[in-house]
Amino acid sequence: MTRRMGWALVLALMGAQLGCGSDRDGDGIHDGADCAPDSASSWKQLPMYDDADGDRYGSGEPRMICIGKTPPPGLSTQGGDCAPEDPKRWMSLAGKGYYADADGDGKAVPTPSSDCVGDNPTGYLRVQGTDCDDTDPKVWTSRSLYTDEDGDGVAEGEPSHHCIGSSPPPGLSETASDCAPGDPTRYLSFSYRGRDEDGDGFFMPASGTLCIGEELPADHTYSDPLYPDCDDTRADVWTPRVQYLDPDGDQVGSGPAETLCSGTGARPGYALGAGDCAPDDSTRWMWHAYSWRDADGDGATVSETGRVCGGYAAPPGYSVTPGPHLDCDDTRAEVSITWSVFPDTDQDGVGAGEQRTICAGTTRPAGYADTGTDCAPDDALRWRTFTPRFRDADGDGFTVAPGGPVCLGASTEGYPDTSRGTDCDDTRAEVYQSLQVYVDTDGDGVGTGPVLTLCTNGSLPAGHSLQGTDCAPDDALRWRLHAFKYVDADGDGHTVPSTGQVCAAATLPPPYTPAASGNDCDDADSARFLWRVLYPDRDGDGVGTPPRVVLCLNDGPTPPGYSIYGFDPDDSDPASRDPADESELDEFLFTQ
Repeated sequence: MTRRMGWALVLALMGAQLGCGSDRDGDGIHDGADCAPDSASSWKQLPMYDDADGDRYGSGEPRMICIGKTPPPGLSTQGGDCAPEDPKRWMSLAGKGYYADADGDGKAVPTPSSDCVGDNPTGYLRVQGTDCDDTDPKVWTSRSLYTDEDGDGVAEGEPSHHCIGSSPPPGLSETASDCAPGDPTRYLSFSYRGRDEDGDGFFMPASGTLCIGEELPADHTYSDPLYPDCDDTRADVWTPRVQYLDPDGDQVGSGPAETLCSGTGARPGYALGAGDCAPDDSTRWMWHAYSWRDADGDGATVSETGRVCGGYAAPPGYSVTPGPHLDCDDTRAEVSITWSVFPDTDQDGVGAGEQRTICAGTTRPAGYADTGTDCAPDDALRWRTFTPRFRDADGDGFTVAPGGPVCLGASTEGYPDTSRGTDCDDTRAEVYQSLQVYVDTDGDGVGTGPVLTLCTNGSLPAGHSLQGTDCAPDDALRWRLHAFKYVDADGDGHTVPSTGQVCAAATLPPPYTPAASGNDCDDADSARFLWRVLYPDRDGDGVGTPPRVVLCLNDGPTPPGYSIYGFDPDDSDPASRDPADESELDEFLFTQ
């Protein structure tokens, strides 16, 4: 009994040292802080509201309830449900700036709403409106309107208030000025200031008032006539015009001016304008100033100024504008153009030498060219100086720098505008690409030694490599240096720290590794790899006594004569501890 009490005291002390507290229901909350220490489903107290409709919003006064991860059904942590019996509504719009638009016409009412809604209120706007009837989407604004008995859009009488849409309904109007309430064709009073008795569109002064529709009759005007009709008894005349005798009928007169009442033009035998330079010739009436002359009629002109009598235009051969070109000889129609040309001895269309001036016809004189840039005057196959972007002498598509301008004809063969790349040898089409390579003596794909530059067809030459890092140039099985940080010499899967490099194939070979795997206490013996802390157990009862020892072993059973426990009160007597106590102690230590 004394030994049992001793073990209980030991266990109590160890529990106190480990910081263990009482948690009867195993919910992870100490009994002192758990509001339901005997129930693992509840442990914290929160103020809760009754949620009768299950919409996650409660109502009424809150009550302190002991809960777990989630509130129990019928309760919520949020209050304020404005419709406790309706799960689709819980939020009041009061004070939130919503205005009702029940008929969906985009026009809200002027009074803010305090309705109870759900998450996404529809039928409400955030802008105050003036909808006078929120049950009808066709009307929304209040207007004072007058009755329009004859339906002409103009009413009379006293106004009354109506709720309307974009325009007044039939029978109502916003104005009340109908001068003929029983006649839908007349409703406006107009004062006129002129009349047109002969119907020619020109008015004489007259005044009065008419009740009409939208406009005055065509024979009345509401303003004073600006140009009164000079004869309102004849529709063919209405305005005084200054006119001149025109005996040849070319509509340009001469002689003294006369003022006559006329229509759109002059009276017969008269003209509105004067200055006829040939009063008896109907084909000529106007002086024309000219600055250019074409005496030979070839269309080319020379500079000459003067005046000539003609019709609407000056007679042929006279002009105020120059012809298409200046006539170099106005006495011969077959020549007119001054040609600035260059001798073209090889007839390739491009001349050379000094420029010459020749008077000829509309085609360039034979043996001459417009340009004088022929870079090969005696070779008809070459005439232009070309500055190429590239040169490709061997035609393989790879180019070199052109080396300056060249003299060519129509073809630019050998001088392309695009390039596949820089040619390392433009004299041979079979090679074109420079490669920097290394000698690969062992044929493992990695070379060594100094870098070499070879002109190739784009393929790597045999016995060479693009890489020059072979760490074993004469061994085809090794070519790459690998860094390692750990070694497993005995192959037991447990490593010891060791840094360095090793020449191998594509991957790091065993026993080297870049990452640690355990901490081998003896890398020469695969049967030992783990440091273990043990106590000598001389009486073989499974519990030893200090001092403890650290041995290099494996992770198998504890070797004879040692124990992982070190609290045997008498290590010379195997019966010094009760097997029942040992079982309880083993179970306790195993669960810690």
